[in-house]
Amino acid sequence: METGNNNHFQAMLAPLLHAEGYPFEDGILGVNMEITRTGFFGGLCAQMLNNRKLFMGTDGVDGWECQSFARVLDRPEESLCQSNFVILKNGSMSQTSEVIALQKGRTYEAKVWVKAYSEAGEVTFGTTGMEQTFTVTADGEPYKALSFVFDGEDVEDGTFAVKVIGDVAVYEVSLLPTDHFYGMRRDVIRQFRTIAPSSLRFPGGCAADHFAWRESMKAPEFRKPVDGLDMMGHLFRDTYHQDTMDIGLNEFIMLCRELNAEPELTVSLVLSDGADAHDYVEYCNGDPTTEYGGKRQALGFDPFNIHLWYVGNEAYFFGYEYRNSTLAAKRTDELIAAMKQADPTIAAAIGLTWGIDFQTWSLDFMKNLQSDFEYVSYHDYIGILPDATQGENGMATCEILESNFADGECYGLNFYRNRLYADNFHKIRICVDEWNYSWGKPSSNALFFSNALQFHFLAKGKETYHIDRAEFFMPVNEGMITVRGNLCRMESTGEMFRLLAGHRGGRVIPCATENPALDILCTDHGDHLYVSVVNRGSEPIALSVEGYAVTACTEIETKEYSFESNDYEVCECDDAMVHGHSMSFLVLVRE
Repeated sequence: METGNNNHFQAMLAPLLHAEGYPFEDGILGVNMEITRTGFFGGLCAQMLNNRKLFMGTDGVDGWECQSFARVLDRPEESLCQSNFVILKNGSMSQTSEVIALQKGRTYEAKVWVKAYSEAGEVTFGTTGMEQTFTVTADGEPYKALSFVFDGEDVEDGTFAVKVIGDVAVYEVSLLPTDHFYGMRRDVIRQFRTIAPSSLRFPGGCAADHFAWRESMKAPEFRKPVDGLDMMGHLFRDTYHQDTMDIGLNEFIMLCRELNAEPELTVSLVLSDGADAHDYVEYCNGDPTTEYGGKRQALGFDPFNIHLWYVGNEAYFFGYEYRNSTLAAKRTDELIAAMKQADPTIAAAIGLTWGIDFQTWSLDFMKNLQSDFEYVSYHDYIGILPDATQGENGMATCEILESNFADGECYGLNFYRNRLYADNFHKIRICVDEWNYSWGKPSSNALFFSNALQFHFLAKGKETYHIDRAEFFMPVNEGMITVRGNLCRMESTGEMFRLLAGHRGGRVIPCATENPALDILCTDHGDHLYVSVVNRGSEPIALSVEGYAVTACTEIETKEYSFESNDYEVCECDDAMVHGHSMSFLVLVRE
């Protein structure tokens, strides 16, 4: 490109080395792992069968085609997990899905939990062409676990079926690769390792109000499914409004240890009282001499040592009776006191909001709260624009994004700073534990561009807004990693996080430029500078830094700037360049 000879397409960067600056906070590279949509089932989770515990159903069993069957709803004690189940009477059940995706050269385990009512029967199950048959009898046992391991063939949009001769209860089914990591996909974990998040929050936000942590002390097949039918249709919309609890607390901790990421947990105002919250902390952090620390140790786990605990999540909106701010404050006091009795070293993050319709709730909550806390939770989805006429994904919205955060100000955080904590904001520490362009959106060039500007704002917001931590919501199938069947692909926001790691260990210093199209984050590492640059405009810009040589330049170059396009390229550049609506990362050394 002939950019070097046109002043309009050049920009000189000027790092202000005399500025005091402040340490780059590793904590802002966290992710929020909410059990929602296809983030877990169809994403991180290795399980291929939807509604595998046969819990949800309207006319029949959601996700399953059943023939010659009876659905049992009133004998949960007979099932393994206090759920519903199916009796096949010379019948069958089958599921076809893009999640049922196998590969040649890998091995898989198919499994069913059944009980024969007839003296003799046969159960045939498995993926099409790879089934096996077992003989079952009415032997008086509560259930029989049938399983086999098989070599996979290349399968997309596969079908799993159970066929029965005789009368047989089917309690649960399973289809897993044998190399799964505590029920999770290793290819997704590899991408997580590349992103290297500093922390993982679990079970996210709204999902915490449906997550019974004690179920995690059971083996996965015995855990009661989570019922999310009343969550306005958005929480478990891809799993028939339920979650089978295949990834529970213990599995989450193993993921954190595998990634060397700090675990963070959410305690529900809706589900927990003081006694339950105390036991929760004790199970996670207590030594083996405590009641629940001993239960954890008996399962083979050393203390989880979880430091940060979120107390409640969006109670003003989803909190049922705790939409009453006085009740929410009282319950928060109860939970924090009990949790810190179990472990005085933990940090508590309280859940508030800046939303125009709920600011009075936050103000009243703080008037009634008596507890000490360490963090204030903050959620920010900038795709929820105040002017609905702009359209969620239209070009008018894209034009608005070009100027977002340009003045370094944020309406919601200004409410925290200037009204909610006007007298003591100097003591407040902010955790932006949910941020993204919007939730539930797939990767796109416009979403990436928005995320790039928002991350820069968070990283530069420590002095103004006391932002110490942040958790991107939601990494799988909503921005960072796309998972479909056998596909597992890093997306542009994931690439951005990978490259932003170059700021770790540095000191954030101002970096000036006369070109208003550029948004810059610069960190001083002593022997070099690391600079990330976002181009707000559509024209490419050549970059230079007086007195410094560019020793490396990597660019995430977007093509068409829209919510409809996901066409981008990650490239190593010979010249320091940032194309329109793109982001470049520079390593600079003194000449």
